[in-house]
Amino acid sequence: MYFKQVLPWLILFSVFNLSILSIGFLDTDIPNFSVIYIVIINTVILGVFILWDFSKGRSYWRELMKMEKIEEVDSLPVPETPYQKRINERLSVMKRTHNKMLENESKKTAENLDGLTRWIHDMKMPMTTMKLLIDDLDTSKKIRLEEEWVRLDTTLNEMLFERRLVNISNDLYIETVDIETTLSNTIRKLRTLCIEKGIGFDFELNITHVETDLKWFSFMLDQMIGNSVKYSRDSDIMISSYLNEGWPKIEITDYGRGIKSEDLPRVFEANFTSTSDHGDMRATGMGMYLTKEAANAMDISIDIKSVYGEGTTITLTFPKKNQFHRVKTM
Repeated sequence: MYFKQVLPWLILFSVFNLSILSIGFLDTDIPNFSVIYIVIINTVILGVFILWDFSKGRSYWRELMKMEKIEEVDSLPVPETPYQKRINERLSVMKRTHNKMLENESKKTAENLDGLTRWIHDMKMPMTTMKLLIDDLDTSKKIRLEEEWVRLDTTLNEMLFERRLVNISNDLYIETVDIETTLSNTIRKLRTLCIEKGIGFDFELNITHVETDLKWFSFMLDQMIGNSVKYSRDSDIMISSYLNEGWPKIEITDYGRGIKSEDLPRVFEANFTSTSDHGDMRATGMGMYLTKEAANAMDISIDIKSVYGEGTTITLTFPKKNQFHRVKTM
């Protein structure tokens, strides 16, 4: 890049030296040796100047060529030449403009997210009223209405928790959570659907409490148990809790449809829906993604095993008690 910058000057210098040589050869009164000597001296002086100028600004050009983001302009070396100073000033102006645009976009995004959060909260009240009205029904349509209510409630919760996920570290409150009570609250939401599909639950809780955030833990259970109910029929869902070498674990096992082997690595990807449900427009593909992100924030590991056509087992491994100080102070 540097030699492209000085190329016009090199061409001008070459023309100048050729002019001197031409004059020397045309004017016989001027000794040829003197003309050649002048040209050589000029060339040496130019070469020394170019080497000095190149070495002086070399580090700046090298770092400039490495720069990939406008935010890196402040890390450039101090410009040495007027040309480098002009480039640096222009880059600084571009950075300020870029940051201003980002600030405006961030402000708009925050306003939109706040509006979305308010809308979700506003929807919760009519949703509660709707649930009470559905519970009072005694018609053949009750089961269908209950199923649609669960789907709508799940979608709203996904939207709300996706909004909270951005600042989840500020949203966490680690406390002692009763496992059976939390499970019962989740199952109660799915009661009508479970009755219609002939699904029961079998608990084997060798530990009764875990240290976690109740709100996010409840959301995770809603997603995992909801999926087990959705893809099962006429079978029991087994839920167990136990200690394994001091690690609290919760296992949820269903005997439903299962997950295809090619889908397993992508279960926790955002917006992914299984190949079996690819035509289901109701699937959002966000539930398990949010579950995984919440688990990571609370230092909970999730392991999922499945055999297509036989069932699925999800294992949650919680941190040991002496590790919760790190989670609480994230």
